Amino acid sequence: MRVFSDCDHPELRGCALTIGNFDGVHRGHLALLRRLREIADREGTPAAVMTFDPHPAAVVSSRGAPPPLVWPERRTELLAEAGIDFAIVLPSTPALFRTSARDFFHDLLRGRLAIRAIVEGPDFRFGHDREGDVRLLADWCDDHGIHWEIVPPVEHGGLPISSSRIRQAIRAGRVDQAEEMLSRPFATIGTVVHGAGRGAALGYPTANLQDLRTVIPGPGIYAGLAKIDGNTYAAAISIGGNPTFGEELIKFEVFLCDFSGDLYGRELEIVFLQRLRDVLRFDSVAALLDRMALDVEAARQRAAEYLQGCRPDQHSSDGRSEPSTASQSSESCSRSAVPKQLP
Repeated sequence: MRVFSDCDHPELRGCALTIGNFDGVHRGHLALLRRLREIADREGTPAAVMTFDPHPAAVVSSRGAPPPLVWPERRTELLAEAGIDFAIVLPSTPALFRTSARDFFHDLLRGRLAIRAIVEGPDFRFGHDREGDVRLLADWCDDHGIHWEIVPPVEHGGLPISSSRIRQAIRAGRVDQAEEMLSRPFATIGTVVHGAGRGAALGYPTANLQDLRTVIPGPGIYAGLAKIDGNTYAAAISIGGNPTFGEELIKFEVFLCDFSGDLYGRELEIVFLQRLRDVLRFDSVAALLDRMALDVEAARQRAAEYLQGCRPDQHSSDGRSEPSTASQSSESCSRSAVPKQLP
């Protein structure tokens, strides 16, 4: 997949397009992207995504943007895995978001991109102050012979999947629910920094992460994976304070099973597979060590189960195996697109 920072490239003209933030590239997004790919193949034209960096709320909202579900490089990978040919990542500027709906459609979509089709969800809005909606989009597309489709939302638990719902689940520590809505386990990435060294003294040296680039799960002990240099390790993850030692400062610590080496200053990707328990205060260091041993064993077992579910023939675009259940869940739970249907 090629990535562009503007719309003025010959390869983009005549594309089939969708526009959105695609934070998380969750199951609802995947249903829309699959339909876009089908239309692009039918029309014999590239499938393109237009998105924005940073999140538009960082520019137009006084509250700022919510923490993302994926970091930008991972979002690009996920879009490529979904079969998208081109990503147009426009810089989020005040001038861009002052563009009227009419100018955005006629000057950008019709003029510079000459789109042949557009696919969106029912809540799509565009133009200054979100003045344009799917009804206006449909009218203008009909006027100019542009194919349009509105893809209905994919539901989980009787409600539409959204990035905000997934973010709420992660903040509450419900990484299992987040996985169901994402179609893959939630992951984050951060930089390893020096800590107090207490973990090493106890026999469990941990990588302390800061500058995390996504939303952070709620406090707790988790089973997961740690990825570095193309290698994957079972990991026990602690998010929270250390009440046994009277420490309230929230820290993000990861014990990599069977790893030895220096990680300081490097980025580490962490995948969350299961929440094991709350952060607890223990009456003694010995009791803490006994529970840590159980946590590490549980993390090893959960990681092994997850990795055994990966088929050798099922890889992502960067060569990493993905669980066979993820794509199956996405396929079976999504709802079909309904052409020419408006809410």
